[in-house]
Amino acid sequence: MEDKEFYKILVQRYLSKQLTDNELEVFAQLAKEGKLDEYFLSAMNEEAGIAEADENDYNKRNKVRPLFYKIAAAAVVLIALSAGLYSYFNKPVKLSDLKSIYAKHDADPGGNKATLTLADGSKISLTDASNGQIAQQAGVKITKNANGQLVYTIAESGKKEIDYNTINTPRGGEYQINLPDGTKVWLNAASSVTFPTSFANAKNRKIKLTGEAYFEVFKNKNLPFIVVTDKQEVEVLGTHFNINSYEDEKDTRTTLLEGSVQVRRILHAANQSNIAIAHDNSKILKPGQQSRVSSQPSKDISVEVANITQVMAWKNGYFHFENDNLLTVMNQLSRWYDIQVVYEVNRTDDEFVGDIPRNVKLSEVLKVLTYGGGLHFKIQERKLIITK
Repeated sequence: MEDKEFYKILVQRYLSKQLTDNELEVFAQLAKEGKLDEYFLSAMNEEAGIAEADENDYNKRNKVRPLFYKIAAAAVVLIALSAGLYSYFNKPVKLSDLKSIYAKHDADPGGNKATLTLADGSKISLTDASNGQIAQQAGVKITKNANGQLVYTIAESGKKEIDYNTINTPRGGEYQINLPDGTKVWLNAASSVTFPTSFANAKNRKIKLTGEAYFEVFKNKNLPFIVVTDKQEVEVLGTHFNINSYEDEKDTRTTLLEGSVQVRRILHAANQSNIAIAHDNSKILKPGQQSRVSSQPSKDISVEVANITQVMAWKNGYFHFENDNLLTVMNQLSRWYDIQVVYEVNRTDDEFVGDIPRNVKLSEVLKVLTYGGGLHFKIQERKLIITK
């Protein structure tokens, strides 16, 4: 963070009475050194700009000093109090130290992070792995290309046993994989996909998903592509679709962008060695439709018109909120910024509308969310506390 941006945010938090104890130390030290003066002046102009003419006239008649002096006086009082409370100011202070304290009250956005688990149980951090070949097993070469994507290349192999790999993204991570058949998969945060290292001699291309992923399936009419989650099974021949199947979401949502898919409810969850799966009902989706499979077995699969912009926002690099309630918004933020959300509010039905880039710090997102008023957000370490 640039010094100017850092100073501005600190003054804004002081004026809105949002400073934590650690931030108070940072603020007082910088104010004592005179580094915040221009930012107080800027705040004065914003605060008093509308009523400038009236206030100037009143000040002339009554010899009242401008708002800046009031703010500065308050800062002096604060410094005096802080100097008596903290021995911190008797020590030499570096700006980098102050920033590190302030950084505890923000969260960086997620990034390209994932772990590959091979068939033998060994794990490879794809975040730290260099470009090029990173593993080879049973005639399959695994490489990481210049764009940070994982690519499987099949070689001739006489092995008949099926080996499975798993790629999982942590909270605050995402990753793109090119499967052995050429299918492209984008994994959202806190998600995983388990798949065979080769589809040779297979009757289908079956993989297992947890969390959320977007698929661009390589077309093969003779080899159906099947995605299994805890509640459903989706079968395609070659198409583009998104599946959201997080455990903390009440429904599993499948959204079709092009082609055709069949969604079947699973009565009994499947694992990678389960071939026979029991189903009760199914639906065929057309492009632009979204199916919902509830965790309640008594409910049928529902189909509705999809909001493609909202569904694909995560893959396209931003949050898209469209009358979403607080719980829905916080579920997305908690996974992407890897934070715990603490609700100190009685109601969570506030609705949010807008687009926010996913590559900004959490504090920038919260600024947008507070425009509507009514909610107050406070970041402490890895916790986001919400109050009215």
